[in-house]
Amino acid sequence: MKTTRTARAAALAAASLLALTACGGSSDEAGSGGSGDGKLSVVYVPGLTGNPFYNTVGCGAQAKADELGVDFKVQGSPEFDVAKQTAIVNALVADAPDALMISVTDSTAMKLPLAEAKAAGIDVITIDGDLEDKSIALTNIQSDNEEGGALAAENLAKLVGEKGAVLGINQSPGNPIGEAREKGFKDKLAEYPGMTYLETQYSENSTATAAQIASAAATSNADLVGVYTMSTNNTEGAITGVREAGKTGVVRVVGYDTSEPILQALEDGTVDGVVVQYPYGEGQTGVQSAVDASEGKDVPREQTAPFVFATPENQASDEVQQYVYKTDCA
Repeated sequence: MKTTRTARAAALAAASLLALTACGGSSDEAGSGGSGDGKLSVVYVPGLTGNPFYNTVGCGAQAKADELGVDFKVQGSPEFDVAKQTAIVNALVADAPDALMISVTDSTAMKLPLAEAKAAGIDVITIDGDLEDKSIALTNIQSDNEEGGALAAENLAKLVGEKGAVLGINQSPGNPIGEAREKGFKDKLAEYPGMTYLETQYSENSTATAAQIASAAATSNADLVGVYTMSTNNTEGAITGVREAGKTGVVRVVGYDTSEPILQALEDGTVDGVVVQYPYGEGQTGVQSAVDASEGKDVPREQTAPFVFATPENQASDEVQQYVYKTDCA
């Protein structure tokens, strides 16, 4: 439940000093988080700025904030970097927003700065990935990544006649979201006796590296019928790699998330399907949760968001288009 502004005051005095010391002063990437006009203030800290998924979270949050009269801002770094995200959170603790929505860069490393935010009376709301310590966040809002992985496996198996070998491309070992997407895919694929999951290779979120991995696998493995990609950059890279190997339509690409290149690839038929989450709705739910908490209402600890499987055949439909990620809120 939300603490009152009066009750927060003593905690903020100590927390602000700690935050400014950790940051070495105010950050260029973090502006004022608090609202001076009496409105509830909510700040969203994405994993990085410029990413279509995180942009769309911000768009959904802004729309809900406008509807409910909430002061809303986005403060983030252009790099997916724990140290930079920590500095932003520390500066925001000093600014004292009522709630902090965040897509954490690391489920363990972000524990300390977010625990300090909570201690300062700020409601912490995690978006698309929880902290390892679940006592810190008021609520976590995300899709069921294992279910999404299973959906990708089911659709890929149908595309290839339930026979052949599949390679996975993930971001990095130990990433809980990627691991859940991998587990869901592998568990579902195991239900098809004619299908084999070769291994997971890691791109470190590099589109170029994902392209190299996909191209090498498509060229060297005659049994390869599919590549499963677990993030936007990996999907974009695999599309390029399979095309460079001359195997488009032979080696199927099924992945996660959308971007302008992926949407174009769906239109062109050079990607066979992607699991599309609903970040717009996650942003809306985040702001609504902040408002509910401020009014003393119960907020569920776990809140799930739906997704849809987009294909070249259905990508233009109204159902899929409402899930498509935005580069801006226009």
